[in-house]
Amino acid sequence: MITQQQLLPLFKKFITESYKGKRLKKNGMRIKVQSIENYISCQKLLIDFCKLKNFPLFIYQVKGHNKREHAALKKYYSGFYKSFTRFLYVEKNCHDNYVGQTIKQVRTFFSWLNQDAGIPTGPYYKNFYVLKQEVPINTLSVDQLKYLIMDEDFEKKLSPVLKRCKDTFVFGCMVGLRYGDLCNIKNSNLHSVNGSIYLKVKSQKTGTETSVKLSSLALNILKKYEHNRKSILPFINLNGFNSNLKKISELAGWTYPVNFTRSKQGLNNKKKIITTSKRFCDCISSHMMRRTCITIMLTSGMPELVVKKISGHSNNSQSFFRYVNFAQDIIDKEIDKMHRNFE
Repeated sequence: MITQQQLLPLFKKFITESYKGKRLKKNGMRIKVQSIENYISCQKLLIDFCKLKNFPLFIYQVKGHNKREHAALKKYYSGFYKSFTRFLYVEKNCHDNYVGQTIKQVRTFFSWLNQDAGIPTGPYYKNFYVLKQEVPINTLSVDQLKYLIMDEDFEKKLSPVLKRCKDTFVFGCMVGLRYGDLCNIKNSNLHSVNGSIYLKVKSQKTGTETSVKLSSLALNILKKYEHNRKSILPFINLNGFNSNLKKISELAGWTYPVNFTRSKQGLNNKKKIITTSKRFCDCISSHMMRRTCITIMLTSGMPELVVKKISGHSNNSQSFFRYVNFAQDIIDKEIDKMHRNFE
């Protein structure tokens, strides 16, 4: 026997329970605000899909083991997955990563139905395949970072606002924190141990605690803004910060092209691979601080385990090497080492 319920009211309840803290992560922590915003975006897409495609969105509660009913449910959920992803690719012009993230949220919703809401839907949602495309990581090279730090003529080109943003960016490249965590650091996060100053922070995203010894360069940046009342670094909103970073890097002359590909329905689908080019300066954002820091630490010879400790990644983190960008000159040096074996 099969009973059905409207999907959209249940999805709204899923969001509400996530927002109010009734639904928690497996470790007991509350669902992040960013995750809830993603659920809301997914809900809007489901509403648009339902209206535009006139596709009835139901949740079927499975009772019993009637083969005919199970075959019908398998067909319905397979049809939903194919129609919804086609809608995202065609009508919404989305690419694999966005489609994959949306389907991941739908799977999370179905998991909640089965585990928390007491609505057994069967395992059909587990066949909602999550497509993902690995996007190349961009970072600053050591020479580029040195240029921001040391070039006095370049410094003179910057307005006071851009100078403050540059200082925050350089500090972020030294400590490897996310922008949100940088915005929250206070004097209470600074600890003196045996004559050295450490920055101790608990990550908002993962809850992990990190302790980073500050260099003289980082301390000099903090000293410039020691009279700030609200925070120990100058901050503006994230959009403004990212916009200023692009202006800074354009003034630095980093306008060379960066090519990247975006795929639809997998990289093997050659008809749906789009190759585009952007200027490097237009690719810079706040998250490049973290990527640059991790890459420089690794390419400087710091052990991977130590880098993970500093960056707050777990030992079995699957995302750690997504942050790493080995510049071509570093790859060439390692290849040259191999070549010397045969000379």
